[in-house]
Amino acid sequence: MTQSDVARAANVSTAIVSTVVNNKAASIRVSEQTRARVWQAIRELNYVPNVAAQSLAGGRNRIIGAFTYHRLFPRETRDFYYEFLLGIEEEAEAVGHNLLLFTGARNEAGERSIFGRDTNMLRLADGAILVGGKIDGDEIRRLVEDDYPFVVIGRHEVAGPDISWVAADYESGTEAVVDRLYALGHRRILMVVGRRTHETLVERRLGFTTACARHRMGRRRAHMVAFGAPNPDLPQVRHVADERGVLDFAHKAECTAVVAESSYVAHRIYHAALAHNLSVPQDLSIAGLGDHGDRENVLSPDPALTQLRTPSREIGAAAVRMLLRRLDVSGEAAEQERIACELSEGTTTA
Repeated sequence: MTQSDVARAANVSTAIVSTVVNNKAASIRVSEQTRARVWQAIRELNYVPNVAAQSLAGGRNRIIGAFTYHRLFPRETRDFYYEFLLGIEEEAEAVGHNLLLFTGARNEAGERSIFGRDTNMLRLADGAILVGGKIDGDEIRRLVEDDYPFVVIGRHEVAGPDISWVAADYESGTEAVVDRLYALGHRRILMVVGRRTHETLVERRLGFTTACARHRMGRRRAHMVAFGAPNPDLPQVRHVADERGVLDFAHKAECTAVVAESSYVAHRIYHAALAHNLSVPQDLSIAGLGDHGDRENVLSPDPALTQLRTPSREIGAAAVRMLLRRLDVSGEAAEQERIACELSEGTTTA
């Protein structure tokens, strides 16, 4: 069954059928009566448009693609990226679009690739959303050169400034955590960082130093240690081997609050404090700055921790809306949007 069959049944040209099916503006004006006749013929003939052909012809097929450089798409609710994908799916459905997960193409090293066999497989969709912490800067730049519409979830400097992205505002969120601790009376605060550095972690560290400076907490009152191993990007920051090292440093520096850039690490410090007969939050307040998807088991079942919560579902939905804007107006400059994190106050701060 083809558009020619529909055209004969509706007694119109194939150009009119194409205009109606693709719902696109064209030089051909189609009356509501003619549109109704075309759709009646489509229903009677059980015609299903060939979305691949529509895409090749430059039409819109109302398909949004999703791609990740990770080995698998998130499958469990505990996966850090699960909520992002859920937000994408919910918003795509709300605006009448289908969601297509791209999983098949891999490069010679066996890693997922957008350009499998040197062909952009994402072109089956009108545009695509890239999900996950991993990214291939060369492939992203190639998408830009090809003028293919896409949005990245998260900020990635490696891809350059000419990409559109939606990300959590961890800098302002971290400032809010420090502001809250200051309002509770804390004047000496320790930040615990990891051995890795990427954009979201840089934002957390900048938010911490900015808020501490605003509250006039100098180097004697605002401290930072690297947890587990030295951070090569922060050579001036002392490292501690484990949770006990964090507690010892906080005690010597007379810190009354600890802020960990990972909520996973914050939970470990919390349980270590209890094991060493410290009362939380009476002896020490502990807060986490959310997680960043670099470990499989990032979400803790313990809801008591004061922490930032990443607006994952909202980010996924915002990415869909941004992509649709870019599809509606081609050639627009890249967009970037930050969405505020939620400060969830638990029982570990006072």
